[in-house]
Amino acid sequence: MGDPVVKLTLLGNGSVGKSSIIARFVADGFEKQYMQTVGLDFFEKKLQFPRDQRVVLEVWDIGGQNMTSKMLDKYLFGATVIFLCYDVTDAKSFADLDDWLHVVPTSSKRLCVYLVGNKIDLRHLRVVSLDAHNAFVKKHALHGGFLLSAQSGDNVLRSVHQIAARAIGVELSEYELQFYDAPVVATVVDTADHRTAIADAIEAEDLRLEEAKQKKRAKRANCAIM
Repeated sequence: MGDPVVKLTLLGNGSVGKSSIIARFVADGFEKQYMQTVGLDFFEKKLQFPRDQRVVLEVWDIGGQNMTSKMLDKYLFGATVIFLCYDVTDAKSFADLDDWLHVVPTSSKRLCVYLVGNKIDLRHLRVVSLDAHNAFVKKHALHGGFLLSAQSGDNVLRSVHQIAARAIGVELSEYELQFYDAPVVATVVDTADHRTAIADAIEAEDLRLEEAKQKKRAKRANCAIM
């Protein structure tokens, strides 16, 4: 009998930094996999916890897809954990979470949903308060919430290991979790419009992905006409 598999899927608006969060996972030794049956990529790593308990964690990123994408069902099928992601400096990304909740499967009793606020390194630009974060978790009876930074790495690995352990019934102690901590590095904003390089890079990447998708769709349409 193999190790249990935990499938983690990240949902949220295109500019909240989901791919950047996953990049932190990949840097920690996740391997890219390909599921031929659905034609999707995901990242995988075997995690080991105290008392020789192991789990295979699969991380799936929907990229820049929106809530009406026909591909969402494939990403969400069989999910064990969902990270509902928003940008703490972007009020709209937080407001849109109510809509994202509508695409979360409700039939699975073993599905755990967590609220995740990204970009906490941008403290002086934060517009979504901790109270609002906690109120959302309570209102929708989520399994919990995390605040992290894909830029600095703060709380990323800790959160991932904690939810993976919980998914197999293991509660890591504070002492055990501290080994996954990374120091907080504040990002200084010095541009006139209060943007940061990492925010611009994330948006630029999202824009490139969208342009590539549009070109691909246009090419297919031209081929169909011919």
